[in-house]
Amino acid sequence: MLELRTGLALVAVLLGASFGRAAAAQPAAGHGAGAAAEAPPGEEGGGAELEAYRALARPPGTAGRVVSTLAVGTGIRFNNPYRLQTQLGETAESLSLTAGYLDLGVALALGPADGVQHGGALRLSIAVDGVPQESLTPSYFVAYRGLTRALAYGRLGAAILIEPDVNVGGELAVGLGYFLLAGVALSGEIVGDLFYGAATYDAAYTVYPVVSAQLGIMIDHELLP
Repeated sequence: MLELRTGLALVAVLLGASFGRAAAAQPAAGHGAGAAAEAPPGEEGGGAELEAYRALARPPGTAGRVVSTLAVGTGIRFNNPYRLQTQLGETAESLSLTAGYLDLGVALALGPADGVQHGGALRLSIAVDGVPQESLTPSYFVAYRGLTRALAYGRLGAAILIEPDVNVGGELAVGLGYFLLAGVALSGEIVGDLFYGAATYDAAYTVYPVVSAQLGIMIDHELLP
C-alpha cells in the first residue's frame, strides 16, 4: 500500500512539472509575437536615425538668390567722331572718356546653392555729369558662389539708351563680389557695350565700342530650399 502511494505522488510531481513548463513557454511565445508587431525601443531609435540620415543625404534641391547692386563707374569710348571734350587722342578714332555714372541693379538666379545659378538681371545707369543720359539693360544673368567668400557673375543683354537719343546696343559684363559679411560684399565689374550711331562724313554706319569699370556694394539674399 505504501508503494502505491509513493508511485501516485511521483506521478503527480511529474505532471505538475510538465504543466509548469507548458505555462512558462506560453508567455515566451506571446512575447515573440509582440516583438514582431512592435519594434523594441532600440530598433525604433535606429529607424528614426536612418530616416534623418536619408533626409540629409537627399540632394539639396533648387535654391535661389536675389542680388542687389549699387555702383559708380566710368568708361572709355573707342570711337570719338564728334571730338568730345574728354578726347584722349588727336583723331576721330581716338579714345575718349564717358561721363561718370551711377548704376542700380537687381538680379534673380535659381540653381544649386553651391553651384552655378541662372536667371535674369535689370540695370539702370544714370549719368552724373555732362549731358543727361540714362540707359536700361535687361540681361541674362549667371552666378557662382561655391563655398568661398566670393560671388562671380556675368551678364549678357541689350542696353537701351533712353536719353538723349533712343538707341539699342549690346552689353556683356563680368563681375566679382567679395563678402565682408554674410550678405554684404564689395563688388567690381567690367562692362563692354557696343552701339551703332548716325552716319558721318567718314562712315555711313558708325560703331561705338565702350568699355567701363565700376565699383560698388552688393547685397546678396539667399533663398534656400
